[in-house]
Amino acid sequence: MNEVDSQQIQKLYIAYFGRPADPNGINYWLAYAKKGFDLKNIALEFSNQDEYLKFVIVNREIDYQINQLYLNLFGRKVDFQGLQYWLSYLRKDKYNISDMVFDLILLLTKKSKNNFGVTGKDLKVFENKLHAADLFTQELSLSLVWVDLYIPESTDPWLEGNALTSGINFLNKINIDHKVTLEDVRISLGKISLIPIETKNQPVIKMKNISLTIPIYPSENKNFSSLITKGMFKHVTGGKLRNLNRKTIIEALSNVNLTVMNGERIALIGHNGSGKTSFLKLISGIYKPTNGSLKIDVNVYPMLQKTFLTSTELSGFDAAKAHYLLMNNCLDGFDIFMKDIIQFSGLGAFITLPIKTYSEGMCARLIFSILTSIRHECLAIDEGFGTGDAAFFEKAEKRMQSFIDSAGTLFLASHSEQLLRQFCTRGIVFSQGFIVYDGVLDAALNYYHTHDYSQLNVVK
Repeated sequence: MNEVDSQQIQKLYIAYFGRPADPNGINYWLAYAKKGFDLKNIALEFSNQDEYLKFVIVNREIDYQINQLYLNLFGRKVDFQGLQYWLSYLRKDKYNISDMVFDLILLLTKKSKNNFGVTGKDLKVFENKLHAADLFTQELSLSLVWVDLYIPESTDPWLEGNALTSGINFLNKINIDHKVTLEDVRISLGKISLIPIETKNQPVIKMKNISLTIPIYPSENKNFSSLITKGMFKHVTGGKLRNLNRKTIIEALSNVNLTVMNGERIALIGHNGSGKTSFLKLISGIYKPTNGSLKIDVNVYPMLQKTFLTSTELSGFDAAKAHYLLMNNCLDGFDIFMKDIIQFSGLGAFITLPIKTYSEGMCARLIFSILTSIRHECLAIDEGFGTGDAAFFEKAEKRMQSFIDSAGTLFLASHSEQLLRQFCTRGIVFSQGFIVYDGVLDAALNYYHTHDYSQLNVVK
């Protein structure tokens, strides 16, 4: 089994968690597979997930874990003969619960000669569960409200969310005679949308008729205004150019109307210069709107560029200390924070030297370590932010994933669809400073690909 597809991931969700997969989860594991991990590797990763370790098995004995897998997959407990069969394998040094799940998945794709005591009735029950789970996930993906609710209440420590319980209860009802319909799925999802999670219903950012213009003064480029006057440029990256009162201005954002709810994961889509970075700087407080109404009820934390720090005359230690004071207004807990920075960045004694003496890779590692060290209510991330040398990349990638997952609300600007699908559910498409589409991520990406914005965002 070389290629991993969404249905195989769905089977793992059913086996381990007893619930239908969420769209973001499937996208995450498919992205994982593209890195070279096969189904057996992914099954092993599932067995180490908090949802499995801290809720499903919670240090239970191995026979309980086997029974839970059978209940999830076939709606019955394992019989005595089957239990002894699996226990004999699991007592071997190199065979664990993820191997058992992998073997069962092979059987359920009808490519295994050994039935492991699984009957035709079991296979029929599982086919009904898989059909139900696929319908559930597909319908779930149509609503941002459902997607946002169908997540754990917390991940540290891991607590099951009420909506996940709805998914588990939905699959538990499936048996050999019960093949669900789309109406059954919608009734179940309707119950999820009634779950009272007040913070999910609170808008944290409201924009009405927002525009942002950036002036370019003659001293910055003496010939620039005359070129504009002569019509040498009609459009440039970042919006439109025009003359106003003897100075040139860039219309970076125009007529932006937007409401963002707490906990939304938003992808910013568009060619270079379409307005994504200007938008991130606006919600981060780096820019102020020229016109319109902007209300922000959340602390937006910008992670936009590698130089987003203080003076390079400071040592790495002092830069980290300054950041900690800025975020906490005191030094309580700073020693633990600093120990993590030194260990993760790998700078060692170099932490006491001025940043100006660092190589580019050392500087990037320090900044990345500092900026991802604290959880935040809302993140504004530009993919252009670097993480340093290749040896640091894998470690940084895992930390970035944890960092993003811990945020309440997320804005992510990226050209990588894989990255956007991994973390986001809503997509906003920018062109020449305007929002031209706002909706479910897949629909936003499709809109972007079917409209030729590449010719609208270039110097002509």
